[in-house]
Amino acid sequence: MQRSLFASRLFVVLAVLLGGGHFVVEGAESASQVESSGAVQTDESSPVVLGYGVGNFRVGKLLAKDNFETLDDWVVQIEDRKGFPEASVQAKDGTLDCLVPGRGCTVWYRKKLPTRIAITYDVVCPTHDPAIRGVESRDLNQFWMAIDPADPEKGLFDESRYSGKFTDYDKMHGYYASSGGRKNTTTRMRRYPRSKNGKPVPHVALNEQDNHPGYLIQPNRKMTVQLVAFDDVVQYILDGRLVYQFRQGDSVELEDRDSDGKIFQRMTQLGPEGGVAYREGFFGFRMVGTHHVYSKFRVHKLLPVDADDSHTARPIVPVDSIDELRQAARQSGQQIVMRPGDYQIADRKGLVFSGSDNEVELSGVKLDVPIEVASGRNLFQLTGSNITIRGGSIEDTYPGGSTEVTDFGSYNQGRKYGRMNEMVIRGDNNRVIGMKMIIRGSYPYGYGNMFGIGGGSVLRLRKHCGIQITGNDAVIDGCQIKMEAFGHAIFVQGGNRTTVRNTIVEGTVRRSNDCYAETDDGDLAKRFNYKLQWPEDVRGLPIPRDHMINCTEDGIRAYKGAGEMIVDNCVVKKSRGGIKLYMAKKATVTNCEVLDCVVQGYSLPRRGVIRNCSGNAAYGPLLYVHSDSHSGQQIDLEVLPAPHSLGDHPLAAIKGKGHDIRLWQRSPAEETLRPIIVGYALRFDFLSVDFPNVPKGHETLFEKHAPKTYRASDITLTNDTQHPIVLAELSSGNHVSSLGPVTDLGIDNELKPITHTDNAKDTP
Repeated sequence: MQRSLFASRLFVVLAVLLGGGHFVVEGAESASQVESSGAVQTDESSPVVLGYGVGNFRVGKLLAKDNFETLDDWVVQIEDRKGFPEASVQAKDGTLDCLVPGRGCTVWYRKKLPTRIAITYDVVCPTHDPAIRGVESRDLNQFWMAIDPADPEKGLFDESRYSGKFTDYDKMHGYYASSGGRKNTTTRMRRYPRSKNGKPVPHVALNEQDNHPGYLIQPNRKMTVQLVAFDDVVQYILDGRLVYQFRQGDSVELEDRDSDGKIFQRMTQLGPEGGVAYREGFFGFRMVGTHHVYSKFRVHKLLPVDADDSHTARPIVPVDSIDELRQAARQSGQQIVMRPGDYQIADRKGLVFSGSDNEVELSGVKLDVPIEVASGRNLFQLTGSNITIRGGSIEDTYPGGSTEVTDFGSYNQGRKYGRMNEMVIRGDNNRVIGMKMIIRGSYPYGYGNMFGIGGGSVLRLRKHCGIQITGNDAVIDGCQIKMEAFGHAIFVQGGNRTTVRNTIVEGTVRRSNDCYAETDDGDLAKRFNYKLQWPEDVRGLPIPRDHMINCTEDGIRAYKGAGEMIVDNCVVKKSRGGIKLYMAKKATVTNCEVLDCVVQGYSLPRRGVIRNCSGNAAYGPLLYVHSDSHSGQQIDLEVLPAPHSLGDHPLAAIKGKGHDIRLWQRSPAEETLRPIIVGYALRFDFLSVDFPNVPKGHETLFEKHAPKTYRASDITLTNDTQHPIVLAELSSGNHVSSLGPVTDLGIDNELKPITHTDNAKDTP
């Protein structure tokens, strides 16, 4: 029966939450109906085909859509919790606007959906000023192919069984994906049920993407979610990047309980124990303690692909060996799909992608690279253009399968691996998306810069780097690079318009005191009598105790000749330099985090921008302005606590002209106070927490290296931290506001104190 005009245009549901206000559900006009037939339709939100989908299915017609003119096709379940502002779920301006302070909420699509579909929608997680109690940017969650086994048709909508509380859903069957759980740190995918008859049951629970910045919520930004169910293929895709997938036969993690009821993970092959594929079910938005604004909900049919399918844009070329991949990589205009599995590099030929206009699908592919075989030769070379490589993992291994260096003295007496890059991108418009790399094998390894980094080195260096970029318009997106070798993770030499986003780089560090435990005559530290050998200025000084040594080089680095660089939503940890772009022609760094780096965290070229970024100064300065010729930098940087810090370095070293720099912290931390040094007549290497004093016994050496070119003028510096500022003798005409104490040794600097009240008002 057709609804009355009134019912189809507006309905309101109110529920009183004991002590916690009420929630409102509103809507207007009618929603689109599921289409069962008709011609293929086009839509601006057409799904992408990735991973197991390539060569398996293609996108068909639009089955259903909802622009949220009403909520007639939706069922809202909100948890009853006291002590928070009222919740609101409403159709508003073409969106589903869900504000649920401090409580869980599920919004179900009423229509049961079959398998062989892709569900897509856009979502924004806005922040609030002033903040709303119980609302954070978190828990972008969803269910699909879900049913209540007790009542597959309507059971999920029974408010007596499903109240909006998360654990109510443990008994249902279906798939679940989540970004931003646990205060926006986890990314998960599960196969339900999680419990049966009130007792936990083993179930598929994938969590390897936890803490990956590319798969977490980015507040105030539009994100696009895609969920796939195609027979036994299940996928979670975020912003066009494959986050998780599984299908029958895959090795997956199960979440289980031991005899004491404690959760543990174990691997199994997906089959009867992991559960059969679900063939139909309901979709639901799921959230808790947050504000989500959804739009453009779409459901597309997925159609199987035949080998000679004329609908595919490019011919699909399946490969199942390294040799076949090499052969296919020489050709152009293809979709190359490598069969998931483990492969080993058995020679030094490398993988040369000389063809252009290729999409290479490596999801589920793991390349084992014995370093004694591959050392000395670039592994991947992208010499063609318009290549996209998706997925895959590369791991370098030592002889015997060893994966960790614990005795640096012995390691550096053995075979001298290195002098290679894991990947070189020479062509233009190439993209690497979602690849994982573990880089091992270099000489030396474990000593940072103390024996040299290039010219003037006392050892013959054999560096091993991650990705070298010389081509234009390269994109590194959603990758993870673990550096366990002396070399850069990502470095640009000549390429223009390079973008690195949603990527994690992690290096390795070790304590300088460990060098003094190297007592064998062949150990490098003892060979050089435990003294620094580079740079020339410090040669002969003892290895400083109680410092951290970077075992790798820089995380993201630009060299002379690099053009514009964009770095967004990346994390760099435990590297020599974090995001080091001072040699680029232009640089913008946004939404990034740099942690535990040794020589410097961030650096920029002239007019460079750092916005909405953070980092600590645990083992080295967080910020370094390299030259007094640099001007006009715009920097807004949150200083994160580092109670584990080591060393006598400053928080920041600043020179140049006309910068606008703000350093701030959310609250004071119990840690070493490190100076922000401005306009100093001293080598950067010699700056310390005691500046302007120098270590006793080294006065002559320090005076020799006191250049007069490290000037700082007309800089606006806002210091919303407890750390002190030292305006040194080469600072003049600067405008300084500071919460921490200021020592002014310069000329005509303008000083203004910041009170705690001001700080609380200004800090986000």
